[in-house]
Amino acid sequence: DETGNNANNGFTNITTYDCGVRGQAIRFDGVDDTIRIEGSQVIETFGTEDFTLSFYFKSFNSQQAQTQTIFSKRADCSNQNAFAIRYTPSTGFLNLIFTEDNTLSASISRELSDDHCWHHIIVMRKNKEVFLYADGFLIGSVQTQSRVDITNDSQPLRIGASSCSITDGPFEGLLDEVRIYQRALSSKELEELYYRPDQISNGFVSVEVPKDTTIYLGNNVNIFLTQTCANLFTWTPAEGVNNTQIPEPVLEPTQSTTYYLEITDLFGCTATDSIRINVVDPSSLECTAFLPNAFTPNYDGLNDFFGIDNPYALPDFISLEIFDRWGNRLFFTSDPFLRWDGTFRGVEVNPGVYLYKVNYRCGTEEKQQIGQVTLLK
Repeated sequence: DETGNNANNGFTNITTYDCGVRGQAIRFDGVDDTIRIEGSQVIETFGTEDFTLSFYFKSFNSQQAQTQTIFSKRADCSNQNAFAIRYTPSTGFLNLIFTEDNTLSASISRELSDDHCWHHIIVMRKNKEVFLYADGFLIGSVQTQSRVDITNDSQPLRIGASSCSITDGPFEGLLDEVRIYQRALSSKELEELYYRPDQISNGFVSVEVPKDTTIYLGNNVNIFLTQTCANLFTWTPAEGVNNTQIPEPVLEPTQSTTYYLEITDLFGCTATDSIRINVVDPSSLECTAFLPNAFTPNYDGLNDFFGIDNPYALPDFISLEIFDRWGNRLFFTSDPFLRWDGTFRGVEVNPGVYLYKVNYRCGTEEKQQIGQVTLLK
């Protein structure tokens, strides 16, 4: 397991698997499909020490319309040394129960985005603070005066079983990529756990930055999607789309357009995403350099380099320079087609905000553009 230790795992009646975030996911029927994890190392993780729990889930509600328990280490309905993760399909609310008793709690409740079918959830304890992440974002945190003790040796870690027979039903849906760590992960490690299923991958920089790209009039964009289990796809608007019913069409807008994609799976769940394509007519270009506001030099083939996006519009280009916040020059080129890879003297620089200067001639006038770019990892 992800703790680095052996664990004793017990499956109950689970024989069904469906398409997952990566490979196959376990399907819970909402009746009696459960998993018990009784290994001492895993059980002790849920005590007073730092830990991280990461998983993906897709909820159904044909059998269980009420609140469903996904994970729990809790006596029935008790808030004494209790841990549980609960989800209500009708409202989209996720509830984290994290209590020592009625006076010391780090519980969090938040509504999840309805744009997703798969939700990626991370619960992390670091020192006296508990963090809740959903789909790449921190959605809640609670800091307490002392560490919340959720130690309960009599209770195994249950997956899919109701944690409160009065209010909750079992989990009905799919579960995938369950990982338990006996430490708090770094921000980079947390980011790497989010695979962004059912999304457009073109133009992606960060979950906090809208997807977009820029093309010259007459050019097109070949769309790519991340992992998806969907079977129905709808692109809108239809203008400039070679086929509105396929997952990865070619988009060739004649004007700047935001395209929307609806992705529907076999269970009737619909996820949505969008990408904006800015169209530039070369004949109308003024002497202005176009540069992105962020890039991710992680060599995944997407936004790995930073430089001039419209080099043909600058025939009298002089230079592009990039500086750190202390004024040290990290990059220089007199070629408008060369781009920065996020290194200085062969060493990767740290994530952060950097200053750029672009010098070029427009007719007889020499111009300079100054701006900022964010390097993300």
